[in-house]
Amino acid sequence: MEKLPPWLETRSFFGPSRVIYGWGAAGKVGDAARELGAGDGALALLVTDETLHRLGAAAPVQDALRSGGLKVHTFTGVKPEPTLDVAEEVTQASRALRPAVVVGIGGGSVMDMAKLAAVMPANPGSVADYIGQEKLRERAHPLILVPTTAGTGAESSRNAVVTINDKKAFMGSQYLVPQVAVLDPSLTVSLPPTTTAWTGVDALSHCVEGLISATATPLTDAPALAGVRIIREHLTTAYHNGQDRTARASMMVAAYLGGLSLNALMVIGHSIAYTIANRLHLHHGLTCAIALPYTMVYNVPAVPGLLARVAEALGVGGGGEETAAWAAVRAVVELNRALSIPMALRDIKVERSHLPEMARELMERYPRPNNPRPVEYDSLLRLYEAMWEGNVEARV
Repeated sequence: MEKLPPWLETRSFFGPSRVIYGWGAAGKVGDAARELGAGDGALALLVTDETLHRLGAAAPVQDALRSGGLKVHTFTGVKPEPTLDVAEEVTQASRALRPAVVVGIGGGSVMDMAKLAAVMPANPGSVADYIGQEKLRERAHPLILVPTTAGTGAESSRNAVVTINDKKAFMGSQYLVPQVAVLDPSLTVSLPPTTTAWTGVDALSHCVEGLISATATPLTDAPALAGVRIIREHLTTAYHNGQDRTARASMMVAAYLGGLSLNALMVIGHSIAYTIANRLHLHHGLTCAIALPYTMVYNVPAVPGLLARVAEALGVGGGGEETAAWAAVRAVVELNRALSIPMALRDIKVERSHLPEMARELMERYPRPNNPRPVEYDSLLRLYEAMWEGNVEARV
């Protein structure tokens, strides 16, 4: 029998069962909770962080839940890049409270911790026991996620990230996908330009990495290409004018589509980002943004045709495949520069002497077998050298 091409192999595609979208959509969270079985007087566990709580950003969701007849317990202990201690704390809170529904409102870290609050009570032991793929047995509580940034895509993905011993650790499971994602662009209008930029290019990295992944399928290509087009059209507007409703709403859709693209497993871009963040403790979106054009550079020799599709979505297509692929690289570089994102590792104080260690760490801790070009130490080190110098024209 003829061997099937990879995109025709049997795979699973995950996403929320329901999306509630629109300006002020957070006001529908109470209705969504009731439709998931939370009746009058039932308890909702609301997971957020102290800053959002203090600024009142979680208030629309709290009010909506109470208007729906639910009691609300608010957990505010989530920190950026949450550690295992934070993950265990939110797990213990959920196990003790036994909520009828879990709601997460915040960025990627908050939504990841809300995912754990929804699943861990049905899975005995420590969060660390479930690091890896498909180790969770079931979900304990219904889950609603409400993003307040436009980038991580956690509201539509099957992943959660925990920092253990200063290293990123990953959980992947169908039970980490929320039943309901609530996309309310009004929650993003107060984001500062830097966060808008970093999270926006994080969403772009999900789309581009998903498109060139060896595990990509037409089901992941469609949202990824749409996401690239939307980001091209609206990210710089959202960056310069955060009050622009069209730009904010469009970027929230793009972030959601990027999360769906994560069904095609990521390539080396996110791994590069982790090796940077582990040393400098920088924002995840910023490190992904720095890594993205170099990820494309590394993979031009392997998949120029796929990167040519990225070029077309970025509005710079034309010419042969390799010409278009390099045009895509340069378009991302131009976008990063327009958003004041640094292009060289030396500009963010990475020590050049650390590059060999970073290359080894990527291969040992964050390998990406689905990267279209084999990840080999010598070529990877050349890529890190190019990144340190800011040379986006390097042939590595």
